[in-house]
Amino acid sequence: MSGVFEVSELTILWDKKREELKRLRIPILVAGFKITGNAATYYLKESLSDVERAFRLYSHYFPPISMVSDDKFSIIHEELWFSRSKKLYIYRAEGVERLQGYRGIQSISPEVSAFLYKYARQLVEIFKDLGVKEIYTVGSVMPVQPRGVVHVAFYDAGAGVGVEAGGEGASEEAKEAEEASEAKELPRGAKRIKREGFDAFLIEGEDALLPGFAAASGIASYTLMAEERHFLDLNASITVLEAFREMSGVDIDMDKVREIAKSDIEKFEQRMKEYQQRMMRRQAGRAAEGGAGLRPSMYL
Repeated sequence: MSGVFEVSELTILWDKKREELKRLRIPILVAGFKITGNAATYYLKESLSDVERAFRLYSHYFPPISMVSDDKFSIIHEELWFSRSKKLYIYRAEGVERLQGYRGIQSISPEVSAFLYKYARQLVEIFKDLGVKEIYTVGSVMPVQPRGVVHVAFYDAGAGVGVEAGGEGASEEAKEAEEASEAKELPRGAKRIKREGFDAFLIEGEDALLPGFAAASGIASYTLMAEERHFLDLNASITVLEAFREMSGVDIDMDKVREIAKSDIEKFEQRMKEYQQRMMRRQAGRAAEGGAGLRPSMYL
């Protein structure tokens, strides 16, 4: 039936002409793929006065839910925004956030895993064509003992040096990206992620795949993860944005970002307090009945 909107595996609707975007030569892109990262990119986008939407991405792999913008609902999708004044692209990945879910990659099927690889590759193809030179994914990690550190992952371009990855041209681009990456200075108080023995630090989902494909394709790539004090600690979204600002050199009005985020952070903090109080009462009740009680989980 003609004239009916259809969503395939990957459906992209461009709001701006691709050639027009290429002429802007915007070199830096920041993306958020999980809750903290999506919060960070939302607050950043809302703090900029000149943001424009470049495209919307739909997929039938995204959960069948709707999302609201202002007072209107739409099929769930992801969006690429850009700022001419900041020379910055912002990618908000609400579809993948909900696809990966709170439980992470352990819960996804092989079919969805294959889709996430294809999705990352197609995005990198687009970003490279637009002229992006640096990609940052932002998010958070919840350590046993938070110290307020931002953990930074640098990506190996080694996957881009083989013939199957595109031959000599791809090899040179990958090497140049790796050289640029190694020259990058860490933000103050940040820690570069390094393997320390057998127990290696892992990054999951698109926070790993997108910069991994990008680095192998000649784009310097990094993942920045702020430490959470508890589950859904939106303060981490502010911390990771501060680190991104310092590492990328993009001028961000952090006071404006904090003002925009203030209401959300206060609401989430109150919810966590109420949840912890409920769990403590439940545990006390079980103990009073003679049970051993249950250790509350921050993931429920």
